[in-house]
Amino acid sequence: MGAKPQDLSKTDWIAAAFRALVSGGPSAINVEPLAKSLSVTKGSFYWHFKDRAALHTAMLDHWEKIATDHIIDDVEARGGSGRTKLERLINHAVSAAPDAYGGAQAEGVLRGWAASYDPAGAILARVDKRRRAYLAELFQEAGLDKADARHAADIAYLASIGAQTTRATGGKIDRPSTWTHLLDKLLGEN
Repeated sequence: MGAKPQDLSKTDWIAAAFRALVSGGPSAINVEPLAKSLSVTKGSFYWHFKDRAALHTAMLDHWEKIATDHIIDDVEARGGSGRTKLERLINHAVSAAPDAYGGAQAEGVLRGWAASYDPAGAILARVDKRRRAYLAELFQEAGLDKADARHAADIAYLASIGAQTTRATGGKIDRPSTWTHLLDKLLGEN
């Protein structure tokens, strides 16, 4: 354990915490096992974080940026019609490979964590609200009125949560053609 505390970044600790979260649930996010997994001392942790609660906050903030902000930014940056943006957004969700932050598996565990940990619940509520509002905006851009766009957004969002849950447990029923069919139905096409 010869690494200096500053040799690891906050992001390294956050990634390790997400690996622990996915493999062992929220109770697995403990300083000593994380330090051991990173081959450093606990001092490295305290170089970056005041305490475990600060790590939890950093994890949740980081997840929000990666799993929401970056995706919305990418969809918007590439432009196109509302339908094109919806397809791009769905492609992000369907093709999301597990990353350093656990992908769909982490989101499933985070949803469970949110039921018993208020800070996770608050961030998840904010993320859900933002994602649903963005979906509604895209459905409006694709031609639905405001009320229909909200309903379509809710249906698509609930379907995406179900698909994530299925993927996290090894299933894969969310084929691209299924999502195209759902979009067609929600937009009144076909």
